[in-house]
Amino acid sequence: MNRSCPRTIAAIAAIRIADAIGMIRTIRTVGAVGAVTALGAVIALSGCTSSGTGPGSPAPSSIAALTSAVTPLPDSPATSTAQSTSPAPPSATEPSKTTPPAPPKPTPGGPAACTSTQLKVRALRGSAAAGQEFALITFTNTRSAVCTLNGFPRVSLRLNNAALGQPAQRSAKTPSTVKLAPGKQAQAAITDFSSCQAPVSNAVRVYPPDQGEFVDLPLSLRGCRVVVDPVTLS
Repeated sequence: MNRSCPRTIAAIAAIRIADAIGMIRTIRTVGAVGAVTALGAVIALSGCTSSGTGPGSPAPSSIAALTSAVTPLPDSPATSTAQSTSPAPPSATEPSKTTPPAPPKPTPGGPAACTSTQLKVRALRGSAAAGQEFALITFTNTRSAVCTLNGFPRVSLRLNNAALGQPAQRSAKTPSTVKLAPGKQAQAAITDFSSCQAPVSNAVRVYPPDQGEFVDLPLSLRGCRVVVDPVTLS
């Protein structure tokens, strides 16, 4: 056996071990097992055999000491690439909006309005003055309950079932509510400014206040400008 082999082995091993330690420090992800394996490979490559046929000489104690002195470096913690996501704060629940119930419709106090079906309507020719003619439209309650009238009737003169002139204009008088007891009567005055040379009507069309049904009544007035007053109690 070559006597200089252990010293050569020790020198080469020291150099290779230093290189291995530097490599381990550089690559921090290599574990303890990998470091020892690399060290073993270095020693194996550096080993000497005897000049004879016997097995190689065992590594000197200095190599074992260096081997045991290698402390495996801890694995560097893996860097997480996933970004931590903070949990979203719970969304605030909006308070339910309670719609207040609609207030009940007030019950009208007193009697109801008179309808066309419960009224008897008449047209009465009145007196005349210079350039004026007068008439009355009367409304009689034919039912057993009290009803009310308020406002102006709609009035227009007619001739042979056709309109004559313009519908009556409302006067400047202020209307008021009239309570019409059963069998009682209200009236609305008509003034015809008859100074024009228009034909004379043979009928008048009357709508009671706030009603959509009309009645045609016989009445003779000149088809000039006509003005109607609000209803009043007769």
